[in-house]
Amino acid sequence: MKKVILFVVWILPIFSCVKTDFVNDRVDPKIFISNPLLELKKNGASHQFQVNYFNYVGKEIENPNVSWTSNNPSVLAITEDGIASGLEFGTATVTATLITSEEDLTITNKDDVMVSMSTLTESIEFIGTIVSTSNYLLKGSYALKVHENNTLRLSLGNDYEASTSLPGLYIYLGNNPTSIADAYEIGPVTVFQGAHFYNLPSTISIYDYSYILYWCKPFGVKVGEGQIQ
Repeated sequence: MKKVILFVVWILPIFSCVKTDFVNDRVDPKIFISNPLLELKKNGASHQFQVNYFNYVGKEIENPNVSWTSNNPSVLAITEDGIASGLEFGTATVTATLITSEEDLTITNKDDVMVSMSTLTESIEFIGTIVSTSNYLLKGSYALKVHENNTLRLSLGNDYEASTSLPGLYIYLGNNPTSIADAYEIGPVTVFQGAHFYNLPSTISIYDYSYILYWCKPFGVKVGEGQIQ
């Protein structure tokens, strides 16, 4: 009898973090201009804009059929293939538009560009908060930024805390908050309080993923998330 009681006490915390509501795998499709500009040199080299597209289940789709426009073509011209040229000093907004084939939705992403004496790429940093989606403690701030040598770094702040009582806690980057099927596994969580960071492979772009996911790997249970936006 004692062994049975001990087993129940051990297993209850695991099932306490499992949600009983219906899980919907759909997410809003998104496109990101993956190489935005701050400035483009007048009468200088052209710039080939590129996008990352993630569909309604968070899966990246290669070579999406994107249309490109400039709201000020006399200042900045752009071709149907996304090649921009600076013609006159001033500012223009570049818009990437995609009509999704799965749901016939129109989605866009924009980049404000100044035509000037030089070309300057945009430095991107995403900051946000990690929140618990279970009964387990998980909280803290994060920053995702391109660091030295073009290395992408995920940093957790001094306010970060995570429960040590959950077995097999792992951290992932993904595009669907309800699944880690196509997610990138960063690794097991070994720091449970305070500031720390993860250096990510050079093959990962800052626009590749939309969520930071914490998962109880042995039991397939989501513990928390942070939205990258």
